[in-house]
Amino acid sequence: MCRLTAKFEITLPRYIRVRRAPEDELRYSATMDGFDIEIILIPNGGARGRHNDDIHETRKISRIKLSVSRDEESAPPDIEVNSSGHRDLSERSAWFSGRLGEYRAVALKAVNRLIRFFKYDLRVPILREIHVSDSQFTNPTWVDTNNSEHDSGIHELSSPIVPPRGPELVGEKDLTEHSDVMVQNVLQNDISIEIYQEFFADAQTSIVNGKLHRAILEMAIACEVAIKQLFLRETAIAGAEDEHLEPTRRVDLRAIDLIHIAAKVDFGESFKDIEVIAYSHIDYLFRSRNKVAHIGKAIYHDDGGGEYTVDRHCLEDWWPSVELLMDWIEQHQN
Repeated sequence: MCRLTAKFEITLPRYIRVRRAPEDELRYSATMDGFDIEIILIPNGGARGRHNDDIHETRKISRIKLSVSRDEESAPPDIEVNSSGHRDLSERSAWFSGRLGEYRAVALKAVNRLIRFFKYDLRVPILREIHVSDSQFTNPTWVDTNNSEHDSGIHELSSPIVPPRGPELVGEKDLTEHSDVMVQNVLQNDISIEIYQEFFADAQTSIVNGKLHRAILEMAIACEVAIKQLFLRETAIAGAEDEHLEPTRRVDLRAIDLIHIAAKVDFGESFKDIEVIAYSHIDYLFRSRNKVAHIGKAIYHDDGGGEYTVDRHCLEDWWPSVELLMDWIEQHQN
C-alpha cells in the first residue's frame, strides 16, 4: 500500500478579496470520488486595505495549491539505472500514466467547484471554469506519505492548437492583408459599439465556454435589441394603412414579425422572403430563448410540434443566420 499525492498550482485570472485574520489558515479539505482533496489559498503580496469599521485587512488571493491523494495498492516501480548511469523510466512512466488521468480529473472538478463558488456566490467577475487541457493541469508534482518527491517519468507538453476555419469557430475571423485598411481606419477613428454587438460578442464567448443556456439568451437579446432599434426608432416610417404597423403600435409586435411584416412596409422587402432559412433559425432562436427563460431548458418546438434540443452544433448552425440578420439590419439603418 502506498499513499500517493499529486500536487497542482493554479493561478486565477482575477483575485479573490479575503477579509480574515492574517493568522487564519485558508486550508480546506474534502473527499471526492475516492480521493482526499486539500486546497490552500495563497495570499498575494503587496496591496491591502481596511475600512474604518473593519476588524481585519482585506487581502488579495489569486493562487491555489491543490493536493489530490489516494492509497495505491502498489508503489511506483523503482527506476532502473544501467551500467552507463542512464535511467530507465519506462516502467515508472507506464505506472503513473495509468493513474494520472484520474488524479487530474478530480483536481479539475475540485478547482471548478471552487471557481463556481467564487463566481456565483462571492460575485467575483471575469472568472471562468478551467478546461482539462489547461497547462496548469500538466506535470503535477508527485509525493508519497513522507512528502518525498517521485519522478513520474512523464513530461507533458501543452501548446494551443490553431483550429481550421469552420463553424466550430463560431464566427471568428482571421486577420488578413485585406484587414489592413480597416485596422488603419480604427486607429484613426474609433469605432462605436452598439449594445446589441456587446450581447452578440458575449454570446460567442458563452458558446466557446460551453455555457449554451446563457448563449441562447444573449444571442436572442442581441437580435431583439437590433431589431427593435431599427423598427422603433424615431425615424420609423409612419402612416401605414395597417394601424398595427404604426410606430406607436409596433411595440406590440414580436421581433420576428417586425423583420417580416413591418419590413415590407418600411423597406419593401421582408427578411423572411429573402433569407428563408436564416429567418427560420432566428424564429427557433427566439422560441428556445423563451424555453430557457421560462423553464430553464435549451429546447424549442417547430411548427409541427416536434421538440428539439439546442446543442453547440445547433448554435453553430444558427450563428451565420444571426450574422445575416445583423448585416441586413445595418443595410437599412440609414
